[in-house]
Amino acid sequence: MAKDDEDGYDSKIPEGLTGTVLFPIVNATDALASIQILLETGAKRTPFKHHTPSFLSSCRTAFESSAQAIWIMSPEDRDSRRARAAGLARIGTEHAREFQSEAINAHDNKLLVMPDKSYEQSKRQHQFYQDELDVLDTLPQQKGGGYTAMVRKAANWLQDNPPFHTTDMDGKHFPTIMKQQYRVCSSFTHGHSWPTDLVNGPSALFAMMADAIATAVISTECAIALFEAQSTDPASGRTNHYPDRLQPTIDGWRDRYL
Repeated sequence: MAKDDEDGYDSKIPEGLTGTVLFPIVNATDALASIQILLETGAKRTPFKHHTPSFLSSCRTAFESSAQAIWIMSPEDRDSRRARAAGLARIGTEHAREFQSEAINAHDNKLLVMPDKSYEQSKRQHQFYQDELDVLDTLPQQKGGGYTAMVRKAANWLQDNPPFHTTDMDGKHFPTIMKQQYRVCSSFTHGHSWPTDLVNGPSALFAMMADAIATAVISTECAIALFEAQSTDPASGRTNHYPDRLQPTIDGWRDRYL
């Protein structure tokens, strides 16, 4: 991964390739950590009150964030990884520029007036993001086709390259599982009630939650393993902050990215 950011590439896209994949992984792991807190505190305060919509929405965050990282890192060709990172970085930078555009326009139209200092900062930030976009447009870019498409593509890659640390995917078609879980969890994010038609009692509800969290954990673990496979040297003596159980997958995927 250090080689992916060589030759000044890390200064051409915001946060470099490393940062572009790292933040989604952090986002995914934070979603899982929040689910744990939700389960521990919610159930203690009110038995069987597990806040299912929030639980499943957080699973969706884990799916979507980890899939972005997997989609970027999975190609064995460095140019492809760089192009995907640049394509995803452009989306985030566009959103950042648009946020500042909206803040400036709201101020100019007296809809949400800012202090003068904040207004000038917004204009500088807007130009900063525009400059980043201008640099990005000089680079090859590959678009993921939207977040739903990246979830599907990441699941397809995992089906073809199953992790070594778990047998939970054995004999299963992971893209189908991921597609179904992403659909169910997304419905709660968007406020749709149709998945409740699939539930006819607490057991079915808990089964739905169990399927979602199992898929979210696998996806997030694989994103972490792929990152570590490309960014860590086993001979470095560094302290590893990932679970030991991921080591077989990290070792199994490492050689293809030398």
